[in-house]
Amino acid sequence: MSSNLLRTFVIANPTSGGGAVKREWDVIERMLKNTLTEYDVAFTRGPEHATLLAREAIKAGWEMVVAVGGDGTINEVVNGFFEPIDPRQHYKLTPDGWVVHRGILPKPINADAVLGVIPLGTGGDFRRSLGLMGGWKESIRALATENTRCIDIGQVGFINHQGNLASRFFVNIASGGFSGDVDQRINRSNKKLGGTAGFALATLRTFATWNNADIDVRLDEMEELTDLRVHTFTAANGEYFGGGMRIAPGASLTDGHLQFVTLGDFGKLEAISNMAKVYSGTHLNLDKVQKRSAKQISVRSRQRERNVLLDVDGEQPGRLPALFHVLPQTLTVKT
Repeated sequence: MSSNLLRTFVIANPTSGGGAVKREWDVIERMLKNTLTEYDVAFTRGPEHATLLAREAIKAGWEMVVAVGGDGTINEVVNGFFEPIDPRQHYKLTPDGWVVHRGILPKPINADAVLGVIPLGTGGDFRRSLGLMGGWKESIRALATENTRCIDIGQVGFINHQGNLASRFFVNIASGGFSGDVDQRINRSNKKLGGTAGFALATLRTFATWNNADIDVRLDEMEELTDLRVHTFTAANGEYFGGGMRIAPGASLTDGHLQFVTLGDFGKLEAISNMAKVYSGTHLNLDKVQKRSAKQISVRSRQRERNVLLDVDGEQPGRLPALFHVLPQTLTVKT
């Protein structure tokens, strides 16, 4: 079937990109009418609404679901491609503070459903990792082509803000430490500065109160890294996060692995002076940076009284301990 015949459900977040979706909607809708043969549109009304809309759309038989917005909107839509899960069935928390996966796989609602992306958000990191660099107008045109990629996604089990086991899927990068605190700050702002500038400002403000975190790590239950003191760690499916930082050069959306990158015990001035290297992806040569590849990454905090916050595709859903694992070749994306 030619992909321009796919029945398409469009989910738009009007607040994404500091209101860019709302401002550009008349143009977006005209292009959609000229591009797609059968489509419907729904606007999100708050957190996690996009997940509910995507789940209902796929169950109703829509063949392609398009996310209009930023990385957080894309993340919510992707989570709606799966049946709701009970985190207690998928994970358990051990007495010594590790999250362990029980081996149960999530159930897609329709394994043939296609994700479309019209990137118009604050960060735009997934589009960079995916290679959609032509802007949102080109992304709309791509919806009528037959170009798709089947990519890996990640799943993370963690502790939510209520202190309970929770789970979330991610398409790009999940991380923790300093990035989680920055994420919390940027999501509480009005995001009017846009991607790179907004994240840079939030980063500088977070430095004022930040202290590096002490963590333990297990990689594929084969290698254990104990008593690490880190600024930030990432479980990377894609290369970019933080509004354009190339944190995991060489990470692939299709290799069946996550890249575990740690920015180590950087002091404040040291971290600021090396920020440009993180944006360019040349930081891997630094002595305090490590990179490993794994299918499963378990991380716990050594400071039981401290909440080490997570960043999951630009959202801040909870804290350590957490288990990150890859689901190979799980999602078909329009490119």
